[in-house]
Amino acid sequence: MITGLILGFLLTLFTGYFAVSNIEREMELRFRLLFAIPMGFGISSVLYFLSLYFNIYSIKTFGILEAVVLVVLALFYYNEEKPDLSKHKFKRLSRWFYLLNLYAVMIYLKYFINNPMGSWDGFRIWNIKAEFLAQSSPLWQNVFSLPHFMSHNDYPLMLPSLTARMWNYTGGENFTVNITIGLFFTFGLVYLLYQALEYFKSRKAAVVVTSVFMILDIFLVNGAAQCADIPLAYMYLSTIVCLFLYFRKEKFSYIILATIFAALSAWTKNEGMLFFLIYLAVVVLWMVYKKMYKKLGRLMLAALPLTALLAWFKYIAHAQNDLVAGFFLLKTYNFAFDTTRYAVILKTFGSVFVTKFALLFALLVLCIKGFKIKDVNRTPFILSCAILLWTVAGYFCVYLFSPHDITWLVENSMERLILQLLPIVLFIFAVNLRIGKPDSRN
Repeated sequence: MITGLILGFLLTLFTGYFAVSNIEREMELRFRLLFAIPMGFGISSVLYFLSLYFNIYSIKTFGILEAVVLVVLALFYYNEEKPDLSKHKFKRLSRWFYLLNLYAVMIYLKYFINNPMGSWDGFRIWNIKAEFLAQSSPLWQNVFSLPHFMSHNDYPLMLPSLTARMWNYTGGENFTVNITIGLFFTFGLVYLLYQALEYFKSRKAAVVVTSVFMILDIFLVNGAAQCADIPLAYMYLSTIVCLFLYFRKEKFSYIILATIFAALSAWTKNEGMLFFLIYLAVVVLWMVYKKMYKKLGRLMLAALPLTALLAWFKYIAHAQNDLVAGFFLLKTYNFAFDTTRYAVILKTFGSVFVTKFALLFALLVLCIKGFKIKDVNRTPFILSCAILLWTVAGYFCVYLFSPHDITWLVENSMERLILQLLPIVLFIFAVNLRIGKPDSRN
């Protein structure tokens, strides 16, 4: 079990590391390692799903396939001159931050132990599907015909594929797999937010903002709940950070990475499909405005493989989406004129934010000197705000036109939608603060 656990995660992380490194060879080591987590998990989940579809049920055969992919990526990386990584060193953080980190991990473990197979959607959607995908037989396709409408048979399979893959590596269902995947996504997200703020703003701002985010009870609860919302938030933040890195470094490889992470968010959850489409629309319009037609072609090529995978997945799943069905069959578009639904959505948002995210109000102290957008950050800030605002508008429309009871729906999902977008909001908020000394490096 232990050997399989270590082997499975090492294959994933090294695959992600070399994939990221091949796309951008000069990337700082801290971003290279933190981007390797969502990239590696994304690649592993896609490979596992493809192996099931093409009837590769032997974990040994699949392990060889993953090893071959890893070796090929490593050969591509070492085939060229190896970049100098001697200057890319992690700096020690404050003891206070490490103490808070330990506290957050303990709280995470407490919630996980209470629900080792996941709570709410973690059990009912994601781990149930993982049990089907872990079967070494064609019966895995029964995952598309689960009877309860809340199983969401049309949801992408990134998280269930990861879990099923690791269960097979360890010889069966194993809570150690679930807790490790959750820890990687939850605290990888924390450290990506920290490193991005430390790079684009300052260490002090990074410590303060990330500390508040990291000890949010609702964040840790959802990280331990084994739902797809925290992995989705990781994909979202990776996309936005890559956009900022592109305008700082002026290397198109960062746009390629941003596109891949946005596409992987669509492979993570249906909300990610909305984000991916909005990301493409915003970035494509900007590139057309700048007449970057050759680079636009490279962008579309980067988006094509995962777009094709998603379209193919939807075709073979052949599962009806409750929102789309409701919009056309139940004529829920008439809800656009129902003012009570608007009131319920906005009231619930205010209530959830005040009761479950109240700690974030402490960050308002940082606004004492206002905001200043650096010229180098102006374009990525505008693009990121456009992506964020259109995504929020999309989420609002999902609530507005949903065929389900609106009060039940918003009360049971609002906090998770906020968590999906919160890291982006915190990053955009903090990177433009006027506080602190001028950053001589950035």
